[in-house]
Amino acid sequence: MRSILKVKPLIAALSLAVGLTACSKPAEQAEGDTKAATGKVYQVGSDITFPPFEYFENDKAVGFDIEIAEKIFEQSGDKANFIDSRFSNLLTGLDAKKFDLLLSGLYITKERVEKVDMVPYFITTESVVALADSDYQPKTRDDLCGKTIAAQKGALFPEQLRQISDESCVAKGKPAITIREFVTSPEAVQALLAKAVDAQYDDTSVAQSTVEKLKGRVVISSTEPFFPILGGIAVRKGDTELYNKIQQGLDALKKSGEYDQLIAKYKLQAPTDEDIQNYMPK
Repeated sequence: MRSILKVKPLIAALSLAVGLTACSKPAEQAEGDTKAATGKVYQVGSDITFPPFEYFENDKAVGFDIEIAEKIFEQSGDKANFIDSRFSNLLTGLDAKKFDLLLSGLYITKERVEKVDMVPYFITTESVVALADSDYQPKTRDDLCGKTIAAQKGALFPEQLRQISDESCVAKGKPAITIREFVTSPEAVQALLAKAVDAQYDDTSVAQSTVEKLKGRVVISSTEPFFPILGGIAVRKGDTELYNKIQQGLDALKKSGEYDQLIAKYKLQAPTDEDIQNYMPK
């Protein structure tokens, strides 16, 4: 996997359409900053096309994950260097030691925690985005039956849609959902704008960001939560030193109030102890 990737035309088109910059390149620290660091520079794998978690703005990586990583590693005198990679390549890149950790709005699932260790740091659910001027405004799971829905490849969304299709559609004698997978979330949005799909299924926070960027061209039409789930920072299985450094840094941010400030800034939701107990895979 290269750390510098060419911008795909479709992503570039979406950047112009909705202001979601998807330049594919490392968000590297300035040379002077790296040399001045007293600790280690950790290589962070991330798909920087996923606002409000991570995205490019004026060629600089910004977002919740960017800021929280910087603040976590400030606690130990270390630094985070973000490397932009497509979502479907993140876990394999971590396993291949191309990254030290992953921060990319990554959901915590049973299958993932069998392969990596994860520190929970947000909780979320999913939403359906539709064109504002369309007659099709899906509100519930049943409303997705027989429709073509866009979702990000490599994320949990296509799997969730297949589950909805099996349980809410096929099992009830309704037509299945046709799922179209796209490499990035902005590409899925572009497909919706081009009317190549009927709706898009995405993380609720990301969907809210899309609605804001598009200024009324799309809306969140769904009225029910789908799959409440924790998001986590991933490290290689057994990397206790880094896991503890991240957990301790996150705890320090919570104690200082900085974590709550970032959660509020990016309109995200912090998990309670009860949420972690209920939704952390056993």
